[in-house]
Amino acid sequence: MILAPFLGAPLYLQVHIIAALVVVLLTAPQFRGFRKGSIPHRISGYFWLGAMLVVAITSFWIASTQGPHIGGYGLIHLLSLAAIFSSVMIVIHARAGRVIAHRSYAKGLAIGFWIAGVLTLVPPRLMARIFGLV
Repeated sequence: MILAPFLGAPLYLQVHIIAALVVVLLTAPQFRGFRKGSIPHRISGYFWLGAMLVVAITSFWIASTQGPHIGGYGLIHLLSLAAIFSSVMIVIHARAGRVIAHRSYAKGLAIGFWIAGVLTLVPPRLMARIFGLV
């Protein structure tokens, strides 16, 4: 069963994956579908950003075992710190009406998310097992 690795994973990892799926589902409408500044854009943006924060925060329970790491924290965790910082900046700039800065941080956060997402497909990671790449 394709979901067996997911169902057998710890709760924090399941939450991490579900939040990442929310980000995946909301990214296209957020960046291309909704008129910027509209109510749907704002509502979707809060869900997108909330899910992004859940992904970043839950990553700290996922130990790095590959590449350079210290005490289970690797380079990917630096990306999580950057995601948290960017999330704060996205809200600050949106509320201040600084559209270009808001857009830049949002795009950077989305790009970082997709880079991290692709890296999760590297064996022997859980997502590689779920997608049958292992």
